[in-house]
Amino acid sequence: MLSAANKCPPVALVDSVHRALMKKASPVWPTVDAEQPWYFPLAVFLNNCVDACHQVLDEHPGVEGASPVKPDLVGGLDLEPNERVAWSPRGSSIKRVLIPVEVKANWAPIIIQAVTYARCLFSASPSRQFSVALGFRHTEAELRFLVFHRGSLTGSKACSVKDSQDQKDILRIFLSILQWKSANDAGVLEFFNNSEMCLPRHEDDETGTVANVVEVLRDGLCVRGRASRVLLMSHPTGEGTKSEPPIATLNPTIRTREGPKTRSHTKQGDKESRMSFHP
Repeated sequence: MLSAANKCPPVALVDSVHRALMKKASPVWPTVDAEQPWYFPLAVFLNNCVDACHQVLDEHPGVEGASPVKPDLVGGLDLEPNERVAWSPRGSSIKRVLIPVEVKANWAPIIIQAVTYARCLFSASPSRQFSVALGFRHTEAELRFLVFHRGSLTGSKACSVKDSQDQKDILRIFLSILQWKSANDAGVLEFFNNSEMCLPRHEDDETGTVANVVEVLRDGLCVRGRASRVLLMSHPTGEGTKSEPPIATLNPTIRTREGPKTRSHTKQGDKESRMSFHP
């Protein structure tokens, strides 16, 4: 579900990334039952996974990626340790939370808390079709990818961060996420950015016309369900001038009105944006 165009990363690619991961310094996993000591080594492991994926993808660019609302760790673009982040930041000085991470001793409370994070992600971008969170059961050193969608929740198997084969499974999912190439891959509608909607004028219309949201009459925010939204739109007038649908920067696939830019380490000027995780 997380793969672009429903294509899983090739086995050879996953093996190459796993070899790159094995060359990195492994975190020292705690042996205590307390939750907090697991935060830092988990962040190190997740960043090692992302860095290994980037390393191989950069070398082979053609390869076919009510409760408290403060996650234990957050994933985002160009994050620095202790940097302030927000679900729906106002202004460019604050980074956006893209993938929240919850650490607990058992799966039930992890899922309950992750639902709250999914609601925050859906609230920040009501038109998105799914949200991704990570759950980590520190008592067993197991990681799960949690995909919340309108039908319910789809989760990966529990993968041990200490097991070689499970590490490959984790890297396979990270590779899928890091190779998203469109807003649709990341679960965001390509014709609507919550303030503008691109509408066709006739059957073969390729440019369309843009209507603006005047008022949100009803917003059925939820994680599981139809999440119906009723919008009052302006009457579209004139000819469409945009070759790309109006898309805001809402997800790891950086996409703006100037068009799509591929992969989550998109260059912004001379600087590359990369996903990273921090407590």
